[in-house]
Amino acid sequence: MAVVGVLSTDALYLIGVPGALFLGILTGLLEFVPLVGPIVAAVPPLLLAFVGGPLDVLWVLLAYLAIQQIESNLLEPLVMEKAASLHPAPVLVAVTLLGTAFGILGTILAVPTAVIAAILVKKLWFERLEEGHGTPNKTEKGTEA
Repeated sequence: MAVVGVLSTDALYLIGVPGALFLGILTGLLEFVPLVGPIVAAVPPLLLAFVGGPLDVLWVLLAYLAIQQIESNLLEPLVMEKAASLHPAPVLVAVTLLGTAFGILGTILAVPTAVIAAILVKKLWFERLEEGHGTPNKTEKGTEA
């Protein structure tokens, strides 16, 4: 969120959009909401860019697209892997399913739910399987005379 906010503020300031600091902070805060937040965050800067002209609107659109690509394809997978040890694919599936089923609330709670589900699967399934393979059965022991 902080990186997106700083990059947005810098881009808007360089383009000359009025209120760049406020809009950058708003963009960073709305980054909390997956998928929907970045789209909602781009609307006010795009509207204010009309003050400068259509070329400024194009620059703001390109800047927001570039920032979202960097965040989605580089920052988010790295942070998710380090912080939660969770691959990006289950996160995307969780956000899509819970967002469709429960709307904005589901979208907000999708990542924490995916992390909890991953921990439960690891603890209740994989660790039990590992424990079962660690102790040999009596029938597997060879009897030597």
